[in-house]
Amino acid sequence: MILTRYVLKEHIAPFFAALFVTTFLFIINFLVEVLDKILSKGIPMHIVLEIFGLNVVWMVGFAAPMSVLASTLMTFGRLSSDKEIVAMQAAGISPFSLMRPVIVVSVMLMVLLIAFNNWVLPEANYRSSMLMQSITRKRPHAMIDEGKLINQFPGIQLWVSHIDNQNAMLYGIKIFEIGGSYPRVITADSASMEYVDMGTTLMLHLRNGENHFVDPKDPERYFRILFANQDFAIQNIDDRFERTDRKNRGQRELPINDLQETIWETQGEMRKLVAEFEPIVWQRADMLIAFMKRDSILPDELKSKEILKNTKNRRIAVENVKKEEMEISRQIERMDTRGELFLKRIAIYRVEIHKKISTAVACIIFALIGAPLGIIAKRGGIGPGTVYSLGFFTIYWVCLIGGENLADRLIVPPAISMWACNALIGTVGLFLTWRVAKL
Repeated sequence: MILTRYVLKEHIAPFFAALFVTTFLFIINFLVEVLDKILSKGIPMHIVLEIFGLNVVWMVGFAAPMSVLASTLMTFGRLSSDKEIVAMQAAGISPFSLMRPVIVVSVMLMVLLIAFNNWVLPEANYRSSMLMQSITRKRPHAMIDEGKLINQFPGIQLWVSHIDNQNAMLYGIKIFEIGGSYPRVITADSASMEYVDMGTTLMLHLRNGENHFVDPKDPERYFRILFANQDFAIQNIDDRFERTDRKNRGQRELPINDLQETIWETQGEMRKLVAEFEPIVWQRADMLIAFMKRDSILPDELKSKEILKNTKNRRIAVENVKKEEMEISRQIERMDTRGELFLKRIAIYRVEIHKKISTAVACIIFALIGAPLGIIAKRGGIGPGTVYSLGFFTIYWVCLIGGENLADRLIVPPAISMWACNALIGTVGLFLTWRVAKL
């Protein structure tokens, strides 16, 4: 028991030190990217502090697993470098028994982090998103960045390829109106901005662009309209700061139960889609078979003396077959396109469910690999611990982000994409633990 308390005492201080340093690095990055734009809007200081506090939540969630890795490396590296591990082995105490209390603490931290990721983090993400949308209403052009999809405007998503700040011009513009069942897409080569209606509307003066939209009454009709000049108004813009709220939440703003309910709803919509399209497709396929039976190009009619009289009928039959084939292909393509959107939506939500759990389980994985690696390396201190932890953590998050992208594109199943890195690093950790146990 004394030895357990000693190991935990040596482990706790490095953990909180690593947690502080890692969170501080995230904070510096946040201050550089976001805070200058917020301060330029004249937001009260208590609102700025609220934004800062809400974003610290996700920083802590990311930093906790990395802190476990760094602290275990530092703790067991120091014990090994000071020959305390050798002394304990001489007394009949195995290195694995020293690792046991750290692993138990990591399991407890995993449970807390799962609850944190499921309840605290989604609510903080939601409140931060709402607060940023409210801030966007004050001089919204300050939040427009080139090469990024801007979704702070209600019902509108905006993409700008390049910004000329000196002339207040935007280039390579794409506007997505997502309010209706069939979104409208507007593209333009360039645009200038100005505020109208006493500053409540942001007007974009678009030049040399196109409108793309589908007729809501007849979805099979697609329109593409060119324009030389067109104005696009983003309304309900106000220079006053007012909090906003919305009912719909993104996948990072929902707990696991709500994510699962959304998946079930999407699966129900997929079943409705299949039930809607399958009768149409098969009915047209039956019609196609009927046309083929009436087609005069069948072998038994090739030697007919009436071939010239049937030339018109032949042409009509062939044209009808082609039309039906094209229509069936369009129907199937439309069903596949909508079905793929549903599958991608399901994959995105499943990725989020697995990520909430797998990142918490990473606490145990990093403890398994950090403790034996520190013993084997026989180097303590913050330097080696930071280097090793950054290396493993970089590999982990690159695999996690890459896996998330692959799962979102339906290339890899969500479960595999989110757990593959845990399995790989966990296997290495178990091997190192086995080696240390044999010492």
